[in-house]
Amino acid sequence: MMSETQSQRGVRYLQILIVSLLLFIRIASPQIRYTVPEEVRIGTVVGNVAKDLGLDVSTLIERRFRVIPGSKDSFFQ
Repeated sequence: MMSETQSQRGVRYLQILIVSLLLFIRIASPQIRYTVPEEVRIGTVVGNVAKDLGLDVSTLIERRFRVIPGSKDSFFQ
């Protein structure tokens, strides 16, 4: 009775796989959210994306770093 059946091993494998994928996705896709008051002047600095993501600023130009919003809505002018 010490050994698991084939189906129990399959279920255990799927559980480990799902948990691993969820942890990897959480680590691999950081999200940054900034709160901006409604009444701010045009050109106001919102945040330092490179610093907040822990990126080396000197390599961003070499990597052709760009910030691209996920939607077609224009949040900034």
